[in-house]
Amino acid sequence: MQTGCIGETPPALETERAEGNTEGRPSTVHDATRAYIAGFLDGDGSIIFQLVRRHDYVYGYQIRASVCFFQSTRGKAGLEWLREQLGCGYLRDRAGSMSDYTIVGWSAVKRILDIVEPFVIFKREQVDRALALLAKLDRPLTPQGFLEVAKLVDAFATLNYSKHKHLDAHCVQDVLESKGLLVPVTTEANLPRSRATVTPTDGGKSSAVITRRLPETGWRYSLCSEESENVHA
Repeated sequence: MQTGCIGETPPALETERAEGNTEGRPSTVHDATRAYIAGFLDGDGSIIFQLVRRHDYVYGYQIRASVCFFQSTRGKAGLEWLREQLGCGYLRDRAGSMSDYTIVGWSAVKRILDIVEPFVIFKREQVDRALALLAKLDRPLTPQGFLEVAKLVDAFATLNYSKHKHLDAHCVQDVLESKGLLVPVTTEANLPRSRATVTPTDGGKSSAVITRRLPETGWRYSLCSEESENVHA
């Protein structure tokens, strides 16, 4: 059943161990703490936008936003401190003695980015573009608008050192068109050329029949022109 949602849900944790899905948040974050978090993001953090296939969503895809901080499991206390400061997200222990602290969701991610925005240095472009992308998600989107945001998600992925994306804006476009939500744009350059046939009449005049295929239906239509002197296909 389609829900009309284009938002997101927390990621499936699968076999990874997760801790502390806390949702409380401190009333204020001091500038010194904000600067420290920004430095952590610059060095050992990542901002991620993903296209997630969702058959129960109207547009067939979910745009998921997340911020991740990475650290050796031996230094996990630092991630726990971050969670205490920000008051949301998950701690996960991964294979290879690594842990991460992940915040998922448009509003939560925007809040984190607003906190670090004045202080971030190395990931300045990522933060600015992420905030601009989130602003587009803060209002209802038409199918065409959703596709345009999916293209921005693709462009954002080029800023990160990530694996090859299997789902991109082309996949979103295919689903939208299959649902009849997106109308293909036809330009004159893509239309087939008309064909003209000229036949003489008993009065010495020419009669032209111009035949053209309609791209939408595959049907043909003809235009008859009397008294044509010169007709070019």
